[in-house]
Amino acid sequence: MAENTDDNNNNTAMETSNVVSATQTIFAKPFPDILKIEVFTSHNFRCWQECLSTLLDMYEVALALTTSKPDSSTTEKQVDDWIHTNKVCRHTLLNVLSNDLFDVYSSYKNAKDI
Repeated sequence: MAENTDDNNNNTAMETSNVVSATQTIFAKPFPDILKIEVFTSHNFRCWQECLSTLLDMYEVALALTTSKPDSSTTEKQVDDWIHTNKVCRHTLLNVLSNDLFDVYSSYKNAKDI
């Protein structure tokens, strides 16, 4: 009887481990943490630029700062990727501008234009 209980426990443990190993959670890449970047006030450009470009490069979205939106001859995935990187760059840029500069640049739709 003791052997039967041990066999049941082993089977249950094996089933549980199989379920856990078969389940995989995929997390989306987090957005950049901009809390450490000083707000740009036109007096701290060099430091601000370096911090911001480093951050955007680490999150692999800096491409939107140098390229325009792909045309219709590219794949849908390339267009979607560019739209995502542009959105992340644009919002990050706007969030680290002073209020006066935000008012000027908030109407721009492309990060490259800002």
